[in-house]
Amino acid sequence: MEILTTVLASATSIEVSNTSFLYYLLSYIYLFMIGSMVGYLIELLFRRFVSMKRWINPGFLKGPYLPLYGLGTCILYTISDLGIRYIADIKTLPDYYSFFLFSNDIPYLGTVNFYLTAVIIIVLVGIFMTLIELVAGLIFIKGLHIKLWDYSKLKGNFKGIIAPIFSLVWTLIGALYFFLIHPLIYEVVSFFNNHLLGITFICGVFTATFIIDLVNSVALSLRLSKEAKLNKFIIDFEQLKIKAHKEKIKVKKFEEIKKFLNEVSAPIKEKIGDIAYEAKRHLYVNNEIPTEGAAEVDETPRMKEERLKRESLEKENNKESE
Repeated sequence: MEILTTVLASATSIEVSNTSFLYYLLSYIYLFMIGSMVGYLIELLFRRFVSMKRWINPGFLKGPYLPLYGLGTCILYTISDLGIRYIADIKTLPDYYSFFLFSNDIPYLGTVNFYLTAVIIIVLVGIFMTLIELVAGLIFIKGLHIKLWDYSKLKGNFKGIIAPIFSLVWTLIGALYFFLIHPLIYEVVSFFNNHLLGITFICGVFTATFIIDLVNSVALSLRLSKEAKLNKFIIDFEQLKIKAHKEKIKVKKFEEIKKFLNEVSAPIKEKIGDIAYEAKRHLYVNNEIPTEGAAEVDETPRMKEERLKRESLEKENNKESE
C-alpha cells in the first residue's frame, strides 16, 4: 500500500522541462481549454443580462466552450510571452512579473522599457484578435453561409463581422490580460505541467468531448450550409437558436396542456367507457361479454341464430347420409 501511494504521489508530481515540445503542446491545450470555457461563461452571461435578456447557448458547439475564445487565449499568452522574452528589458519588469525571471531557461533578449513593451503588446493583441474574428466570420459567411454573430447595427462595421467598438474591447481585454492575468496564467500552466496525471486526464476528457462535439456540429453546419446555398441566403445562427428555443417552449407548453386536458377529461372518459360497456354487454348472450380467449364463441343474438341454423343443417345432412 505504501509503495502504491509513493508511485501515485510521484506520478502526480512529474515535471516537464519548460523548453520541451511536450511542455508547449500541453500548455496550449490547457490554455485552449481554460479560454474556451471561461469565454463561454462570459458570452452566456452577456446574452442573458445585456444583449438578449435570455438564457441561450452562445456557441457554435453544443458543449460549454467557445473555440474562438480558446484560440484567443492562446494568442494572448503567446504575444505576452514573446513580448517579455524578446522585447522587454528584464531590468524594468515590475514585481508581479519577477517570478517569470526564474521560471525558465530561455534567455531574455529585450531592451525596451516594460511599459512601452506593454503598449506594443496590447496593440498587437487588439489587432490579432480582430483579425481572428474577421477570418472566422468570413469562413462561416462566405464558406458556409452561416452568420454566427452580427455587428451590422454598429458604426464602422465591416460586413457585420468586425466593428471598431469590439476591436477596442479586445484591446482593453489585452491590457487586462497582460497586467493582471498573464502572470497568474503562467503559474497555472506551470502547475498543470508539474501535475500531469490528474490534469492530463481532465484535459484528455475535454479534448475527446470537444472533438466529438466539433465533428457533430460541423456535420450539422454542412447540412444547413447546403440548404442556405441552394436557396441563396445567409443563416443567422443566433436567430435560428432563438426560434428553436421558442419552438421548444411551444412544444413543452402543448405537452403540458395535453397532460392537463387528459387529467381533467379522465373521469368523463371513464364514465363514457362504463356506459359504452353496459350498452355493448346487452348485445351478448346472457349479457356477458366474452373474453378474448373465447372469441370463437363470442355470440351476439344474430350470431347465435346463424350458429343454430348451421347446426340444424348439419344434423339434417347427417340424417340424409345415414
